[in-house]
Amino acid sequence: MSRRVVLFGLDGATYTVLDDLVRRGVMPFLGRFLSDSARANLTSTVPPLTPPAWLSMITGRSPGRHGITNFLQFESESSQYVRVVTSREVLCPTLFSMVSQAGRKAGCLNFIAHNPAPKLNGYVVPGWVTWRWLRKYSHPEGFLDRLQEQLPGFDVKELGMDFREERKAIQGAELQDYLPWVELHIRRERQWFNILRKQMIENPCDVEAVVFDGVDKLQHLCWPHLDPALEPESPSEDFLQVRQRCWDYFRQIDGFLEETVKLGGPDAHVIVASDHGFTGSDEVLYVNTWLEQQGYLSWAPGAEMQSDESNELGRARPYHLTYFDLPKTKAFAVLASTNGICIQVKGDKGPDGIERCEYDSFRAELIEALLTRCGDPQTGEPLVTGVWTREEAFDGPAMKLAPDLTIALRDCGFFSVLRGQGILKKRNVVMGTHHPDGVLAIHGPGVRRGAKVDSLRLQDVTPTALYLLGLAISEDIEGRVATELFSDEFVKVHAVVRGRATDALPIPAQAIEEGAYAGPGDEEQILMRLKALGYME
Repeated sequence: MSRRVVLFGLDGATYTVLDDLVRRGVMPFLGRFLSDSARANLTSTVPPLTPPAWLSMITGRSPGRHGITNFLQFESESSQYVRVVTSREVLCPTLFSMVSQAGRKAGCLNFIAHNPAPKLNGYVVPGWVTWRWLRKYSHPEGFLDRLQEQLPGFDVKELGMDFREERKAIQGAELQDYLPWVELHIRRERQWFNILRKQMIENPCDVEAVVFDGVDKLQHLCWPHLDPALEPESPSEDFLQVRQRCWDYFRQIDGFLEETVKLGGPDAHVIVASDHGFTGSDEVLYVNTWLEQQGYLSWAPGAEMQSDESNELGRARPYHLTYFDLPKTKAFAVLASTNGICIQVKGDKGPDGIERCEYDSFRAELIEALLTRCGDPQTGEPLVTGVWTREEAFDGPAMKLAPDLTIALRDCGFFSVLRGQGILKKRNVVMGTHHPDGVLAIHGPGVRRGAKVDSLRLQDVTPTALYLLGLAISEDIEGRVATELFSDEFVKVHAVVRGRATDALPIPAQAIEEGAYAGPGDEEQILMRLKALGYME
């Protein structure tokens, strides 16, 4: 079986952009890689959101079962406060934990919800951590200090989150904002790759995994520069300059992929995958304004939507506690990133809301209203194309922490919890937004070269990786081995092996006691980054 599996993660990558970059000659190696690979559309979570999606990919389980439903989650079913997710909220083993428990080695770079780092047989540098705490929450102890000594040009500050730099592109309107943003991520991705390359050469693991998250962030702000359908007939010099710098970013990613395949060797399987895809939208649905119009929500007198109210470390109080008239409110939306609506039930988080016995009938009424009465004010066309209950989207132990309803919008448009002048706003420019269809390509021995599969699930990646390593797939994994990506001869020789459930590896007790983020202002930086990328308002 495979000597090594490398998971080359591209956050938000979509064939819309990648295939165009191959055609234009920006990513020539990716073109050869795809020709020699088996590829598929990779269906994301509901909604297609970064934290639950990556965790579904690396656990083989849906969000309700692995425990991560958003960037921020309620502390408990009855809590009125939310926290930034960490490794402490992950309820099951990851691919890296399972490989480690099997006596093999695993390396993990830039994955969200991996701080504090679990004690793997290998190494972990978590993503979404401010640089000053990366050393503390990486594994093994002293790992980044040794990199600082041994790796020329290594700068831990460029690995961590730094809102002071990322805020330059919040508005995303001026040339001087775009170019530093792109340059920042070119440098940052190089730092992540340099770690991966060093480890693959000097301390190779059975599984190496890295996430390059700049793909997602560039597409959020620079989508008109990357979507071939939006290319202007007569592009300006400013447009061409920004696009060229974006292409420079993807050229670098192409070079990273080429070197990764060479370092893996002929027996390795390299998996290129994204947590979700991308598309463009110029629409914003003000869902709380619609709920108000339907009589389900009342604003507090003089309520003005402002930034979240943070108090304790990593802790935030959502909008509804301040800006809604709770005794007169039955349903509300809290976080823009979730596309979720919460139903207020008496006794759940306070004394207000509908009676428990009314829940099922009220929820059914609200679903029907969303599908039939939430329409474009100009055309009447439905704005909501799908509604999922929490049982459908988040079945499992974490279900009670998720919204009661999750909705899909007609063009994957933006979901706002702010108070709008109307229910629908048209933006002046198209901006990048998440799409459910991500990418998957597997390169290596036994794959069906050039094969295309219509759709696989994120949950299928982990069991497929375990299969390629010759390891048993635990009975509690929801995903399946994607045998259709491999030749009949390969599958005949390499049978799928089932095994018992495994446990998650522990994280350091000291880290649990101290918290995932420790230091004045760290939690504010995380919340501000979410706002900069449009996940919070």
